[in-house]
Amino acid sequence: MTTTILRAALAAAAAALALSACHREAGSETVGQRLDTALDRTQQKLNEAGEKAEQKLSEAGKKAEQQLDQAGTKIAAATDSTVASVKESVTPKFSGDGAAGSAKPMSDTAITASIKADYLKDPDLSVLKIDVDTKNGVVTLNGLAADEQARGRAEKIAGAIKGVKEVRNFLVIKRA
Repeated sequence: MTTTILRAALAAAAAALALSACHREAGSETVGQRLDTALDRTQQKLNEAGEKAEQKLSEAGKKAEQQLDQAGTKIAAATDSTVASVKESVTPKFSGDGAAGSAKPMSDTAITASIKADYLKDPDLSVLKIDVDTKNGVVTLNGLAADEQARGRAEKIAGAIKGVKEVRNFLVIKRA
């Protein structure tokens, strides 16, 4: 940025010197005055250009933030829909008289899917970095967590899913 300002200032100075050499009248501005005028105009133009660039960057930032918010809303809606469909598919069936029929426990696949769907909602937990395995209701977590709070939150979320008997948390805290 300073190189551009220096180049512009040098160009203005060269133009002022060329004007002064061609335009020597009695009582006219001195070379120094013309140079000062040219530098002032150059500085003013640079300030205007900087303000325009700052305004455009601000507008672009607001637009990007708005698009990210919209994408986040769409992802949350899709996640909620997926979780609802998984939970619906594993809800115990009832017989016609309202008494519970042969209610099956939630399948391991459904437990894993529910845990991963809940991890999608948490910005600090990455579904790509946390491997969730479920066998007979025992959930095993492997992979990376950002910090101790995220590690604990991952275990708590997994333990809150219906049908989970035990959570084995082997998540490793990633070093910065």
